[in-house]
Amino acid sequence: MDKKWIVLIIILAFLLIFWQMGGIDYFLALTVFAPDYNPGSEKEEIVEEADEKEEELIIDEEQVETPEEEKIIYSTEELDYEIEVIAEGLEIPWEIVPLSEGRFLVTERPGRVLMLDMGEIYTVLDVEHTGEGGLLGMEKSPDFDDNNQLFIYYTYKAGNQIFNRVSRFTLAEDTLTDEIYILDEIPGSMFHNGGRLKFGPDEKLYITTGDSQDSNLSQDINSLAGKILRINADGSIPEDNPFEDNPVFAYGLRNPQGLAWHHVSGDLFASDHGPNSQDEVNHILPGKNYGWPIVTCLDGESKYEDPVSCYSDFTLAPSGIAFLPWDNLDESPLFVAGLRGNMIMRVDLDDEGSFIRQEGLFRDYGRIRTVVYHEGSLYIATNNRDGRGVPGESDDMILKVTPVLPTIE
Repeated sequence: MDKKWIVLIIILAFLLIFWQMGGIDYFLALTVFAPDYNPGSEKEEIVEEADEKEEELIIDEEQVETPEEEKIIYSTEELDYEIEVIAEGLEIPWEIVPLSEGRFLVTERPGRVLMLDMGEIYTVLDVEHTGEGGLLGMEKSPDFDDNNQLFIYYTYKAGNQIFNRVSRFTLAEDTLTDEIYILDEIPGSMFHNGGRLKFGPDEKLYITTGDSQDSNLSQDINSLAGKILRINADGSIPEDNPFEDNPVFAYGLRNPQGLAWHHVSGDLFASDHGPNSQDEVNHILPGKNYGWPIVTCLDGESKYEDPVSCYSDFTLAPSGIAFLPWDNLDESPLFVAGLRGNMIMRVDLDDEGSFIRQEGLFRDYGRIRTVVYHEGSLYIATNNRDGRGVPGESDDMILKVTPVLPTIE
């Protein structure tokens, strides 16, 4: 038989067996002859399978716990500082008040209010600039963005007597208007007038007053001298003050000039000038007695509050203070302006406010009146033209000091 016929018979036999086993029906079912044929079904099945796999992957990723990135904690001793002069040629700047859009108000003790980069915007005519007295503290209202209100502490004269007062002004069109007396007839003198104003986290106004060179007044809770006072923004007395119907919050102080709240504990701290050194940084508690003139520094009795830090070996002459409220530091640093000390003292505290260590900084600028924290930087005012310093050509100055953390390589 011819080989061609043999091959043909084999092929026909194979097709017969394939048909008998249902192979042709299976092939046709995959084509247009299938009863429910949908030309997009294969794509849809592929997409559905891909979606199912993606959902499984997402579920798996959600079930896997991603470890949090470990926060690096630094010590204050590792900090470096960048220093920039932002104003110079001032006359005894006493307070710095940061506003929005990079603006700063500054009080000068002779009675002027300045807007940096603009110059003088107002003069308080009633200011008695004598000795340590004059235009001192300034603070903006907690609602400043809505009411533009500023609070100012200044020394004035009535007859033969010297007093201090707290007045409220409104900042309008780059000047101050509408003075209203909030607290008046605070005892004053050529020296020991206190003068710092700060609103606390409770939106109460805290005021430091000096003993007006009459030390006995510090122990008299019915006198406004030698105290830290606490009032409402309208001048009324808060119901939760420690002494009923009395603005006195703490007493037994000589000449406190710095106020700041610990950013972890929320507690109040204050600086106080001592006699012949004996300067203090105190943890201020409501109704407590800090001992002046009976005791100073750490030689007190148990019924008086001991300072957190005492300077008996040299005269720091502390004034304004400010915390650096960074949560990536192992300590809570309190920066204390030193006048006669010619420095900023960095006092490191723990989360409860207990003393850890301290270090003197920025010793090349002479007398320093205050330090203010704002948006990552410290703002410092020198006071070399106050009659007790050695002024340079650029004095007095406002410095912007930016703490810098070490670089991780």
